[in-house]
Amino acid sequence: MKTDPNDTPVAETADESTPSRKPAKLALVAAVVAALAGGGWYLYSQGKLPGLGGAQPAATAAKAPVAAPVDGLRVLAEVNGKTITAEEAAVITQEGIDRAVAVDRLVTRVLAAEAATEMYPGEAKAARAAAEREVLSNYYINRRSQELRQAVTDTDIDRFYKEQVRDADYASYKLNYYLTQDNLDAATMERNIAANDGEAKSKFKPVSTEGDGFIRLADTPYGLGQLVASAKAGDYIAKDYLRAVRVRDGFLILHIEQVRAGKKPAQTQAVKDQIRDLIAQRRLNDELLERREKAQVKLKL
Repeated sequence: MKTDPNDTPVAETADESTPSRKPAKLALVAAVVAALAGGGWYLYSQGKLPGLGGAQPAATAAKAPVAAPVDGLRVLAEVNGKTITAEEAAVITQEGIDRAVAVDRLVTRVLAAEAATEMYPGEAKAARAAAEREVLSNYYINRRSQELRQAVTDTDIDRFYKEQVRDADYASYKLNYYLTQDNLDAATMERNIAANDGEAKSKFKPVSTEGDGFIRLADTPYGLGQLVASAKAGDYIAKDYLRAVRVRDGFLILHIEQVRAGKKPAQTQAVKDQIRDLIAQRRLNDELLERREKAQVKLKL
């Protein structure tokens, strides 16, 4: 069965205008901030966590003003008073490019940026603002994440492990499915299942035919792992247990044939490090949510 982990059930539209600290809202912030996990220990338990070239260096103008370097950054070149730092070059050299070539590209980039400012001042101003937001946002996320990670204590980790790392997160499931593109057919199947119709139930196919057929929650079709985790063996899973789930390929009903119990891992150093990262990411989410609650946001779509 072809599945897409990015597909999610179609649900009634909710009002997202006011941020909340519920897990679902945390997931919204995580979706915007790619560096965040934010989905809880379950994501860890399922293994889901873990320029222009060719131009020669331009000569620096003799009387051009020299910009003061940022503290802690090593200047490699100056172009019309603008500095190129080792940190900038490192982004390019990490791709296996020689430092001299990287600096050469950055020189050309500076000159191209100057040309854009001179020739297209209005558009350049808007582009500069957008780029600045991107850079500063990433800087805040990276630096603040490091600070929050260092602030996580062993007591925080122990509490998280005891309260939120559960054996249930490591259970495996044997699932069957019924998929149709016809809404009427889906409704008919729902009624037949409710009536315990054996012929209707025989139309379900196994989600996995590999090995013994058991899969992790993370491998549940269309990202429906949390729905499956909230049910028990023998259940037929549809939206709210009443209607088939609308997915990319049509209407889906899942049947939980068997559940195999799991056991959470021991609190090794690797697990502690994962928990430390997750706690830091959640705290960063909280900071961003607090700022959203105080911000004046006017959408003009």
